[in-house]
Amino acid sequence: MKKINLGSGPVKGENGWTNIDLLDGADLNLDISSGLPLPQDSIEMIYTSHFLEHLDYPTLCRVLKECHRVLRPGCALSICVPDASKFIKAYIENDYQEVSLGMHQSLRVPSFLVTAGERIYAKALVTTGSAIDWLNYIAYSNSEHKYMFDSENLLSHLKLAGFGKVSLREYDPSIDKSYGREASIYALGLK
Repeated sequence: MKKINLGSGPVKGENGWTNIDLLDGADLNLDISSGLPLPQDSIEMIYTSHFLEHLDYPTLCRVLKECHRVLRPGCALSICVPDASKFIKAYIENDYQEVSLGMHQSLRVPSFLVTAGERIYAKALVTTGSAIDWLNYIAYSNSEHKYMFDSENLLSHLKLAGFGKVSLREYDPSIDKSYGREASIYALGLK
């Protein structure tokens, strides 16, 4: 095992990736909240997309330190998480557009999601008609989210976990999912 995908969902890895998730269907079904059962300096690449926001703060810190521990020197942790700052900015600037849902129904949606044609996780929608519904959407996501990120705190978390070189990165179609592109932060931590 050289490349691992943490929080992959119930799918098998491809192209040399080993997928790890709590759900049946991944290559390895593990709860990594208390650690990764892997030797120190044994992994060449770790990827995680839209997983870290599902962890509470203490667990998030432990998981990032574990990623650092198992990576080989010079190897990378590549991350994708929702960008809460975009939802907060839309709220502050009241930057929403009405989107027709059909059947004489519409929804006020942050403009950055509309213009990018982003997919919305319907299960997490709060539909009171208030702009704050979108802050509840990103902050809690129907009780699935436990932590919010912006670029600054994501990079700070990587530094605190021991990563020597941290940076934002661009969306990479070879590993990143196409949905959520405009609503996400992409970062890299090198050991």
